[in-house]
Amino acid sequence: MVVKKSRVFPIIITISLIVIIIYLFANIKQPYVECSKETTNELGIQVLENIQVNLDSNSIEKMDLTKTIILPEQYINEENNYLNSMRFIIENSYEYLPQKTVKITQDSDRIISRVVVDDDETIILNNIEFTNEDDLQIKINSNTKAQNVVTLSIGDSYTEGEFLTHMKNNGYSCK
Repeated sequence: MVVKKSRVFPIIITISLIVIIIYLFANIKQPYVECSKETTNELGIQVLENIQVNLDSNSIEKMDLTKTIILPEQYINEENNYLNSMRFIIENSYEYLPQKTVKITQDSDRIISRVVVDDDETIILNNIEFTNEDDLQIKINSNTKAQNVVTLSIGDSYTEGEFLTHMKNNGYSCK
């Protein structure tokens, strides 16, 4: 009888430890990285990009991109011609993504696009350029292989450190 009592205590301790370990693994917070980049071109147009990335098992699991384009006063008028055309061009540039993943809003001096992806999609960063040749023009580079853009896809393999280095090397500041 003494032998059975001495085995019960270690078995209870072992089961308790297994339950605690499983609980801890189930509640481990996945790495979350937030990076941003702010640029102002010679025309005074500001482009703010903020991307939040969830990494799971050393690959990108989810991305939340907010891109804000702010026009200076000289390009703002009552009809919002530049903003309306810019919104149209940006909406067309995101046509490759499912409609539910993209939300574009327009304010008095800015266009804000928010893209949330988590299912085998690709996002291109740093791909907007403005020129003023008799009229303000926006160019969006959709070439994922271009050297001056940053392309991120769901499932891309990055450790947290590799991702931070990749973004910092492309001019982003990360937290």
